[in-house]
Amino acid sequence: MCKFKIQFGKVLILTLLISSIIMQGGIIGSIAQSEPIRIMPIGDSCTAGMGDPQGGGYRTDLYYHYENAGLNVQFVGSQRGGPSTLPERNHEGHSGWTIPQISSNIDGWLNDSNPDVVLLWIGGNDAILSGNINTTGLSNLIDQIINFKSDITIFVADYYPVPESIVDYNVTIPGVVQEKADAGYNVHFVKLSDIDLVHSTDISSDRLHLSPSGYSKIADIWFDSTIDILQSMDDTTPDQPDIKYGDLNGDGVIDSSDYMLLKRHVLTIAPLEDTTAADLNGDGIIDSTDVTLLRRYILEINTVFPVQE
Repeated sequence: MCKFKIQFGKVLILTLLISSIIMQGGIIGSIAQSEPIRIMPIGDSCTAGMGDPQGGGYRTDLYYHYENAGLNVQFVGSQRGGPSTLPERNHEGHSGWTIPQISSNIDGWLNDSNPDVVLLWIGGNDAILSGNINTTGLSNLIDQIINFKSDITIFVADYYPVPESIVDYNVTIPGVVQEKADAGYNVHFVKLSDIDLVHSTDISSDRLHLSPSGYSKIADIWFDSTIDILQSMDDTTPDQPDIKYGDLNGDGVIDSSDYMLLKRHVLTIAPLEDTTAADLNGDGIIDSTDVTLLRRYILEINTVFPVQE
């Protein structure tokens, strides 16, 4: 009877420990997800989404394009706009602003949000409001961003051809981008002027900004022009799930069932088909050391496996 009580006490302790692991979501021992790619959309009213009743502009569709492609992204910035259902609403779109105004504020924005990527769509108001084809200002603004973070990725866009006066500015932008790329910086051109623009449906009632359908087309161009580069920056692999070390039966919980599977594998009673999650010390061998590590983990003597340290 005494022996039975001792065994029962051990089982009860193990059960309580396993319950604790379950209540914590079974997350101990799993590889953490990668950090999101921090994207800062910067520009004027086109970035702010003017013309779109919900204020998301191209950013709404672009976010969902990235999500559907399996990218882990976060839009950053001091402004917020877009439908309430949009998970990422931050940006630096400022209606009516010119390149000098953006330049005067961008150091603070970059410092506060520390983006990995900038989507730069600016200079339209310089040309439209004052007739200033501010190519030099654009070049200096790109340099200002690079000086803050030399390895930052910048996508620089031209404008859809409304009004026609914007075309003179558009033709100068690729040369600026090429100059930065030739200098070895991660600067890329996005040709939004390639939009298949239907004025009757894609331009808003103010006859200047885009309508939701126009912004959707612009989002497609942003996506097509950026996706390959962003995927190369993303260190997650959606087709290969994170390894949850110790979870040998794949039920999301690390418990005595996994311990028994590992022990039977080491004793060659019932070998595991996939031993990836069983190599707990990362030495490439599944043996009694891994069995001991798993037991110590379940008893909460250890909270991580050596392979994760």
